[in-house]
Amino acid sequence: MPLAHAPLSLFYRQLAQQLAAGLTLAQSLRAPSPAPARDCRQLADLAEAGQPVDRIIAQAGSWLPAADRPLIVAAASAGRLPLVLVHLADHHAELAATRRRVLFASAYPLFVFHFGALVFPLVRMIDFEKGLCGGVPTYLGGLAAILVPAWGLAIIGYILVRQGNVVALALLDLLPAIGGYRRQRSLSEFAFTLGILLEAGAPIGEAWWQAGATSPAPRLRRAARKIAASIEQGFAPGPLLHGTGAFPLEFIQRYQTGETTGTLEQSLLALAADHQERAKGRLAAAAALYPGLLFAAVAAMIGYLVIGFVLKYVNTLNSLM
Repeated sequence: MPLAHAPLSLFYRQLAQQLAAGLTLAQSLRAPSPAPARDCRQLADLAEAGQPVDRIIAQAGSWLPAADRPLIVAAASAGRLPLVLVHLADHHAELAATRRRVLFASAYPLFVFHFGALVFPLVRMIDFEKGLCGGVPTYLGGLAAILVPAWGLAIIGYILVRQGNVVALALLDLLPAIGGYRRQRSLSEFAFTLGILLEAGAPIGEAWWQAGATSPAPRLRRAARKIAASIEQGFAPGPLLHGTGAFPLEFIQRYQTGETTGTLEQSLLALAADHQERAKGRLAAAAALYPGLLFAAVAAMIGYLVIGFVLKYVNTLNSLM
């Protein structure tokens, strides 16, 4: 599994500072860091043996994200590794902050749901004439009938999304706010990767191909492959963006402006920051919408229980009269 965003950001920042201070790559890798110590020592041995950076990075464990590897290799080849590592550190720090916001926004609604799941089976066991009907097996059965499907769907959905299942990702894209968040996040990641590769000195065709290969969005992958093939034929990417149907108008305009003025790397990194801010806005909307829907479901459940109590109470009074 890749290293979490927060320790990965710390590792990149520490490595950038040590390289900028004049330490060799081997010395920097041997220093204590959040990365696995044994793996770092093996990479340092390869660096001391004179292995090229691409072979060193290829030997890194799964803790180093696949999307970051081509950026590091390109930066090292162009002699811009400290600068690119700082960009990667800032990028992962932002992703870590976004993940924390998601967890905080989800904590209270999940608590309310599980509290309702614990109470609902118990309330259904109450009978005004006989008292509490059933025992522990009845209660556990009612609890399992709520939690098992909910957790089962959540786990299956998580696994399918992690595996990149096309149907699961398409369903996510259809959800209000979440779909917008995913689209903005994909554009941000794509622009960031493309901008960093170009800033690191990668050829533009290779940069487009690598940015598409690491993108989780199928439309961006297809568009990047198409544009990379056109670049090989001698065409500039800017005029081709609109025909792919994968990029919004603002992205196209700012890319073409950067291409014309020679500030393409800065334009792409600015686009990445802008799309990241919009993704935050979609995430905030999702954090308001879905807890509200969950509260409405809990309120409906409470209303159902109250109405059931009233009906049972009225039936009891009628039988006594």
